[in-house]
Amino acid sequence: MFVKRAVRFILYSMMAVVYAFVLGSLLLFHGPFPAVRQYVIDSLETTMHGYLLEPLALDTLPEKVIQSAQPHLRDIQQASTHVVRENFLYSKTTTVRIETYHGSTYTADIMLIPDPTRVRVGVTKYIGKFGMTLSEMLNYYHAIGGINGGAFQDVQHWRGTGGSPQGITIMNGKVITDQQSSNQTVIALTNEGQLITGPYTLSQLQKLHVTQALTFGPTLVQNGQGMIKNGNGGWGYAPRTVIGQKSDGTLIFIVTDGRGIHGPNDIGASLLQMQNLMLRLGAVTAANLDGGSSSTMMYNGKLVNQPTDVLGEREVATAFLIFPASN
Repeated sequence: MFVKRAVRFILYSMMAVVYAFVLGSLLLFHGPFPAVRQYVIDSLETTMHGYLLEPLALDTLPEKVIQSAQPHLRDIQQASTHVVRENFLYSKTTTVRIETYHGSTYTADIMLIPDPTRVRVGVTKYIGKFGMTLSEMLNYYHAIGGINGGAFQDVQHWRGTGGSPQGITIMNGKVITDQQSSNQTVIALTNEGQLITGPYTLSQLQKLHVTQALTFGPTLVQNGQGMIKNGNGGWGYAPRTVIGQKSDGTLIFIVTDGRGIHGPNDIGASLLQMQNLMLRLGAVTAANLDGGSSSTMMYNGKLVNQPTDVLGEREVATAFLIFPASN
């Protein structure tokens, strides 16, 4: 009798779980909550876990809805070789400033680096196998700070390992990867520390004396003008990492929170919000980097933000690193 009751209880519990899942899925993806539905779709499709969307929605979402939320890195159609540089006489000060900005749906950590020549690309030393956390990169390269960088692909069917940087990657003048495509955005620094962003080819970058480069996007600000003219830029609200530069050469690193890690008011930032914050800070050039659980900022051996990954820092393939000022 006891065994029968136990089996019956387990079966009823399983049926209740299945019923709750089906009902919850139908309410979420087809119920009267369009804003919540779009937030969930955008959040999943802009992470490494987009593959979960169809089973969570019980395969009931039209393909066009899923495709509309998928990241599309195409932005400006022509790379510019002219960037506003009104007073590009950057200071050699060693002072790196960190500020906090509270937006309506996010909190941003802002890092200002007056001397852009102190910033270089870092690449995982285990390239082709797995990535490194930002703190591991700082220790390995003897850097003092930085943010996560560009696109990467996992290897050996493991998700979130960050083993292979995608697109064009250049570190200290050395070409690490050269996977050129028509829809990629390259974020690069020249030998003078000038930030450029757009659909550059490797030959164009070399003609511009680029020494550091990685790939993600889209471009948010070019020549002092915001590139998002309609809507919020797509991709919904999420943790973000962005890089920009003022006309005096100062580099701007921004990392935001999101996914409710600090409460229901911190769901993350849209690309439009990041563009507007960069313009507010005086950026003449800015671009979006890898976000989500990759978003990480460190300085002097300490995490500045709180990554949203449940395991803490995520392994990534590339980063923008700050090095000590030269004597």
